[in-house]
Parts: sequence; structure tokens; C-alpha cells
Amino acid sequence: GPDFPLMIDCYMSLTLPYAIELARKCEPYNVKWIEECLPPDDYDGYSELKKAVKTTLVTTGEHEYTRYGFRKLLEGKCADVLQPDITWCGGMTEARRIVALASAYDVPIIPHGSSIYSYHLQICFPNCPMAEFLVMSPKADSIVSFFGNLFVDEPLPQDGFVHLSRKPGFGVTLNREGLKMRRPYSRTND
Repeated sequence: GPDFPLMIDCYMSLTLPYAIELARKCEPYNVKWIEECLPPDDYDGYSELKKAVKTTLVTTGEHEYTRYGFRKLLEGKCADVLQPDITWCGGMTEARRIVALASAYDVPIIPHGSSIYSYHLQICFPNCPMAEFLVMSPKADSIVSFFGNLFVDEPLPQDGFVHLSRKPGFGVTLNREGLKMRRPYSRTND
């Protein structure tokens, strides 16, 4: 329906003029945001895009790998929402630094599709208003595990919420049997 948020992920494929034109042409359709439309280090371009686009949020950060790059995005007022990927930006400790830095600028963080690796981070910070969950079913018609059968107990969204376990670490159990983990070579000393 009309109240369902639409987001456009451009995966670093547009020029600044094209991104501005696309965002403006999408205004009648109430697109919530335009995501990662420019190369990740085009700080000036993102700043110009954000100034030019008034009704659609600008998001980026999926391919930014350091807190220093995120600082440039924040100082340049380059985005309305930042989307670090916890598996690419240095793990949980570095992601916490990025989220805290964004908090000082009142910029929300919605981590890029890192599923269980970012859920615990998001629960701890008020500037993480929602989680991204990628529907990995072949026809995109059902909710299935982001990581396939890697874990036996990966939490899945139910009625728009993810409920986390209190188990240590990320709260999931590796599915060793299902993965049939074997070494690709013999470990003998022959």
C-alpha cells in the first residue's frame, strides 16, 4: 500500500546529475530513500546530492570501511542515514565507534544487511531505528535465513521484529552437521 516505504538501492552506479534527477522524478512516489547512488568516496557528490534533494533521504556507507571515512561523511553533511556493514568496517568494536560518532551528529544508523552480526549493536543504540533484513528466498516470497543453513537457530523477523537470544556471542549455534564440514586435504604427515 501507499504507507509501505520504498527504497532505491543504486549500488554506486550513478553520476551526481543522474542521481539528482532520479530522486526528483521519484518524489511523487514517496520514495523513502535513495541508497548508495554514488561511489563511496565521492564526499562532495553526496553533499551536493543531499542539498539538492529535499523529500527523499540520502543514504550511504555500505562500502565505507573506516570511522575516518564516516567522519568525512558526517562532517560534510553527506547523508541522512549511514549504513555501515559490520563485516566490512572492522567488526563490532569499530562499528560501535561509528554509531557513537553518528549519534553526536544526530544521524541515524541502519547497518547494511549484516543480519545477526549487527542486531545486537542496533539494540544498544537509540540512533539505530531499524534493521535491514534481506529476503533470501529464491522467489522473494518468504522469510528464510540470511545465512542459509550456517546456523541452527538464526533469528528471523516475526511481525516486523527480531527477537534475540541471550546466548553468548551473537546468540547463534553453528550447524556443523548440516554443513558437513571437512578439510579439503588430508592432515596426515605422509
